Amino acid sequence: MQKPLAEILRPRTLDAYVGQEHLMGEGAVLRNAIENGNIQSMIFWGPPGVGKTTLALLIAELTGADFYLLSAINSGVKDIRDVIEKAKKSEHRSLLFIDEIHRFSKSQQDSLLGAVEQGVVTLIGATTENPSFEVISPLLSRCQVYVLKNLSRENLERILETAVEYQEKQLGCKIALEETEALLRISGGDARKLINAIELVTWMTQPVDGVLTITREGVLQVIQQNLALYDKNGEQHYDIISAFIKSMRGSDPNAAVYWMARMLIAGEDPLFIARRMVILASEDIGNANPNALLLANNCFQAVNVIGMPEARIPLSQTAIYLASSPKSNAAIMAIDTAYAIVKQTGDLPVPLHIRNAPTKLMKELGYHKGYQYAHDFEHNFVEQEFMPPQLSGVKIYEPQDNPRENELRKYLRRCWNEKYKYVILLLTALCCFFSPARGQNYHFSQFYDQPVTLNPSLTGAYDGLFRATAAYRTQWHSVTVPFQTMGISLDGSVYRNNQRQELIGIGAAFNFDHAGDLNYTSIQAIVTASYIKYLGRRGKHKIGLGIYGGILHNNVDFNDARWDEQFQSGHYDPSLPVSELFPDNRQLFLDIGTGFFWSFSPNKHNTFQLGGAVAHLNQPREAFSNDLEQLPVKYSVHFLSRIGLTSDLALEPMLYSSWQRRFSEYTLGVNVEYFQRKNSYTTIYSVGGGLLYRWNDAIIADVFFNWKDVRLGVAYDINVSRFVAATRARGSVELTLSYIFRKKTITRIGKEPCPYDLL
Repeated sequence: MQKPLAEILRPRTLDAYVGQEHLMGEGAVLRNAIENGNIQSMIFWGPPGVGKTTLALLIAELTGADFYLLSAINSGVKDIRDVIEKAKKSEHRSLLFIDEIHRFSKSQQDSLLGAVEQGVVTLIGATTENPSFEVISPLLSRCQVYVLKNLSRENLERILETAVEYQEKQLGCKIALEETEALLRISGGDARKLINAIELVTWMTQPVDGVLTITREGVLQVIQQNLALYDKNGEQHYDIISAFIKSMRGSDPNAAVYWMARMLIAGEDPLFIARRMVILASEDIGNANPNALLLANNCFQAVNVIGMPEARIPLSQTAIYLASSPKSNAAIMAIDTAYAIVKQTGDLPVPLHIRNAPTKLMKELGYHKGYQYAHDFEHNFVEQEFMPPQLSGVKIYEPQDNPRENELRKYLRRCWNEKYKYVILLLTALCCFFSPARGQNYHFSQFYDQPVTLNPSLTGAYDGLFRATAAYRTQWHSVTVPFQTMGISLDGSVYRNNQRQELIGIGAAFNFDHAGDLNYTSIQAIVTASYIKYLGRRGKHKIGLGIYGGILHNNVDFNDARWDEQFQSGHYDPSLPVSELFPDNRQLFLDIGTGFFWSFSPNKHNTFQLGGAVAHLNQPREAFSNDLEQLPVKYSVHFLSRIGLTSDLALEPMLYSSWQRRFSEYTLGVNVEYFQRKNSYTTIYSVGGGLLYRWNDAIIADVFFNWKDVRLGVAYDINVSRFVAATRARGSVELTLSYIFRKKTITRIGKEPCPYDLL
C-alpha cells in the first residue's frame, strides 16, 4: 500500500527537520539534548501539524530507543501496561510516545507515573491543549514541557518545495507553482495538510507539454468544499422580505410597514419577521442606537408569547422604531473585517502578557508577565498591546457618524491616541469638522515676526499635526523703498501623554527682511519648544508654556534715511538722535523669548484664547558680538475667539498688542468664515475674510481660502496713519501659503481650536 506523502517526507536527520528553531536550531536546548543522548520525559505542546509526532520519531531513531506509539483516542490503561511490560524486558531504552495525551483520563495518566518515575519508559506526550489544565500535576512535574510554535511562512514554503521536488521525481515531469498563497491558506499552518494538499493537487492535475502547472484556480477547484445550495423556491417571498429589510435600512417607516403587511396577510410566520428585525437592529443600527436591539429582541419575545393577530402591533411598532433610528453598519463591518483578517493570517498565537497564568508552569513560561491591570490606572485605562504582534495597530471597528458612535469615537481616540486612527469627526471649536485646509493666519506677522515669536507657547499645540508655512510681504509706496519680508516656519507636536493629556511641541523658523530706505536688514533663525496641558472636565481648559532661542542679525544704514519725505506731521521728531532708538547700526546677538497662553472651550462651537509673550529676553544685556546692546525687550498679548453663528458660519474676533520701549502697537478686528461641507463631519473647502484696524496706522483687509491640506491667505494694509499724505491710502500686501504635510485629519485632546485661525 502506498504511504501518504506526509509519511514519506518525514525528516530522518536533525538538519532536515523544519521549524521550531528555538528548540531545534544550532545550539538550542532540545537539539543539544538529542545529540548528547540526554533524553528526559517531555511533553510537546503546540498546534496541529507543527512537527510534534515527527520530532518524537526523530528522537527515537537518533537515540536507537525502542519506540512505542499510542494514541489517547483509542488506547487505554491495558495498552499502557502492555508497553510497560515490554519495556521492562527490553535491554534498550524504551520511548513511549502518546499522541493527544490530554485525552487520557486521570486514571490513565496515573498508570504512567510509576514507569516514568523509575525510568522504565521515557514518555513523550503530544498535546494541542494547555498541559497545565489537561495533564495531572504529578505527571507534569516529571516531564519537561516544550512549547512548539506555529510554522512560519518560510517553514511552510520550504516543506512545500521538498514535496514538489519529490512529486516531480514520482510523476516524471516538471511542476510549476504559479503561486503558493492558496495552498498555504488551505493548510492553515499545518504541515500535514499542506503536504496532503500538494499531493492531491499534483495527482489530480494533468501535465501539459511535460509541465504540470499549479494555479490558484486549479488548487481551489480540486480542494473545494461542497457548499450548501440555497433554496430558491418562493422567489416572491424573498423579494418581499428583501424590500422590508431595505426599507428599514433606508429609514422609510412607511414602506417598512407596507411590506410587513404584505407578508402578514400572505400568511408569513410572524416570528420570521421578528427574527429578521433582531438581525437588522445589530447589522444596520448597532451602536448608533443600542436600544434598537433591546426593542427588537423584546418584540421577538412578545410575538412568541401572544401570537397573531395581536402580534402585528408590536411588529409594527418595532419596524417603525428601527426604520426611524440612526443607522450604522459598523458592527457587521467590524466582524466581517475580523473574519477576513483571521482567514488571511490564520491562528496567530495570543501574546504572552494577556494569557492567563493560573499554574506555576504557565508563569515560568512567561504567561501574564507584563500585563497591566487597567483599573490600577487613571480613567481605568492603560495603553498596552492586545493584538498579536503581526496585527498591531490594525483597526477593525470604525465608529460611524452619529451622536452615540461619535461619543465612542472620542473615547477610543482619547485612549489610543494615533494607534487605531480614531479621528474625531465632531465639530471642534476652531476646526469646524476639520478636513479642510489647515494653514494659519499671518495677520500678526508684523513685518518680521513669525507666529512662533508672536507666542512660542503655540508651538506644536495640535496633536498629530505638522505645519509648514511660507510667507511673503511687501509694502510699496508707503515708504521711499518698499519693505520686503520673507519667512518660513515648521512646527509640530512630538510627544503626547494620553492619561495626563500633555503635549510637547518643537518648531523652527527663518525670517529675512529688507526694509525701507534705511537698508534695514534682519536675518533671524530660531527654534522653539512648548509644553501644553489640558485641564478641567473633558479638557475644556488648556494652558501652554513655550520658549524660543536663536540668532538675530540686524543692520541699519542711517546715512541713507530720507526722513523728510516720510514723517512731517509731528508724529516723529526729526531732531531726536536716532541713536536713542537704535544704539548702533549693526547687531548680532542671541535672541531668547518666552510665552504662555490659556484657552477655554465651553462647548464645541465657541472657544476663547488669551496669551502673552516676551521677546529679546536674553542675558547679559550686551550682544555676544562686538559688545553691542541687544534690541529692546518686546512685550505682546493676544486675544482670539471663535463663535459659531451657524453650522456653516463662524465669527472670529481678535486683538493683538505689543510694546517695545516707547513704541506700541494695537490691532483689533474680526473675521468671518464660511464652510462648504461634504457631509456633517467633512469640510470640502472654506472661505473667509474680514477687517482689522491697527491703531493710528492702517486698516487691514484679509481673505483666505482653505482646500484640503493647503491654506492660501492674502492681506492688504491700507495706511490711515498720521504721516504725510504721500503715504495715506497706500499700504502693503502679504501672501501666505501653509501646508499640513503629515496628512491626517487633525484631532483634539480636549476642546482645542484648529491652528490656522490662531495666528
